[in-house]
Amino acid sequence: MGVPKPTDARLYYRCAFQRHEDAEVLFNAGRTTGAVYLAGYGIECILKALVLMTAPARTRAGVLNDFRGNRAHEYEWLRSLYLTMGGARFPREINQHFTLVNDWSTDLRYTPRQVRAPEAEVFLTAAVAIIRWADGRM
Repeated sequence: MGVPKPTDARLYYRCAFQRHEDAEVLFNAGRTTGAVYLAGYGIECILKALVLMTAPARTRAGVLNDFRGNRAHEYEWLRSLYLTMGGARFPREINQHFTLVNDWSTDLRYTPRQVRAPEAEVFLTAAVAIIRWADGRM
């Protein structure tokens, strides 16, 4: 556990924790849709930090360029990229959490409905597990 050395990975790492803290504040204020949205961004950021930590230094600029566009918000694509770069396979428990959050989308920003509190709580719990696991890989 520790802050990643590569600058770009460090940026995403710190953002992952900040977005998750923001999500907790929103959840506690009853703003569940915003909480899920930001917790999802926290997961995205920690996955990007993992990818950048694993990527050889000579390829990081290209990886950062690949982070542009819609595909870079897709958890499956980020996991695949992480594995391609030589990252460790996700343990069974993390795969289970990953399955719970995998339908997250930036489209939540256009959703006026309120995510039910129990659903949001499950999502945030899964996000914490994923972020903690990834933090242990840094």
